[in-house]
Amino acid sequence: GEGRAVDSKEFLRTLYGTVSDADCARLLQEAKAAQLEMAYDECKRLTSDYAKTFFLATLAMEPQQAKATWAIYAWCRRVDEIVDGPKADPDPKKQEAALEDWMQRLETMYSGGSSENLDNFDLAFKDMLETYPTSDVEPYKDMVRGMLMDIDDDVRYETWEELYEYCYRVASTVGLMTLPVMGTCPGVTALEAREPAVALGIALQLTNILRDVGEDARDRARIYLPLEDLRRFGVTEEYIFRMSKGGEEVSEEYKALMKFEVERALSYYEEANRGIPMLSKGAQLPVAVAGQLYREILDQLAANGYDNFNCRAFVSRERKLLAIPTLWFRTVTGGWEKPAAKASSSSSSSSLAEPTAPRPK
Repeated sequence: GEGRAVDSKEFLRTLYGTVSDADCARLLQEAKAAQLEMAYDECKRLTSDYAKTFFLATLAMEPQQAKATWAIYAWCRRVDEIVDGPKADPDPKKQEAALEDWMQRLETMYSGGSSENLDNFDLAFKDMLETYPTSDVEPYKDMVRGMLMDIDDDVRYETWEELYEYCYRVASTVGLMTLPVMGTCPGVTALEAREPAVALGIALQLTNILRDVGEDARDRARIYLPLEDLRRFGVTEEYIFRMSKGGEEVSEEYKALMKFEVERALSYYEEANRGIPMLSKGAQLPVAVAGQLYREILDQLAANGYDNFNCRAFVSRERKLLAIPTLWFRTVTGGWEKPAAKASSSSSSSSLAEPTAPRPK
């Protein structure tokens, strides 16, 4: 009758004739496995298309870790698309409603609810949660909260503490999402590895912000740099918007501001490096690759004279590939241990020392 649910065994027997219950179960399991493999392949393609540096790092992972990481990235990418994607609704109220729906969808999958109305990306994500049951839902919720911070076109952050919270929500959360997938080395708890994971997210997002100052100002009328830092170095919002139109040389004041922000980002990369030996052996190289390749964007920014209005700082594929053998050798020889101790001691005395865990909500 109308609206009657299709019985899977009845369907299979219609297709194949007389089929035992055992064969029905086997065929269903094979079909589910095939669909799940297709779902992970879609996550892989999405990651490869939109996050080339990140995807390159995942190729150094164990296969199951890589698949889980692609599913996490796909989830993150899709929530970002609600606010910043080409098909994003320009109405802030509708974006907010869409993010609330996404939060509900997350809670349904996390609680093991029905798979009805889930697409392939969701199926891979739900399988990832089941494969890694220690995954915490809070980082995912925090990312949605971070997207809510990005709804208003007039994005401004008065202080570093405010920008830090944004960076934590949209980037450090990824480190916390992937920590159960990466695993830790014997004798190290996930709690101990948390702060370096958070620090890496702060470093990566701050790098994105520094790379995209001109683009964000020109295309979205946004300035992510802390306004207190602009005032400290004598740089105005009007200057950034004027420079974003291109054609002018950057001022010495702006170069000094960029050097300050780059040093801040580097201090977080150092803190993140301290956590590499805390990870399981199979996870150390991909995390090192992700950190180093993004860090080199800052080197390119400096090589461009800190001009992120007329030049885009990027790392060529050839340069990325050349970096991997050195990182691999450092990883297999335990070369992260000594720098970790050095970074820990130096960061405690740095004038740029900042919190390495999220501030209380």
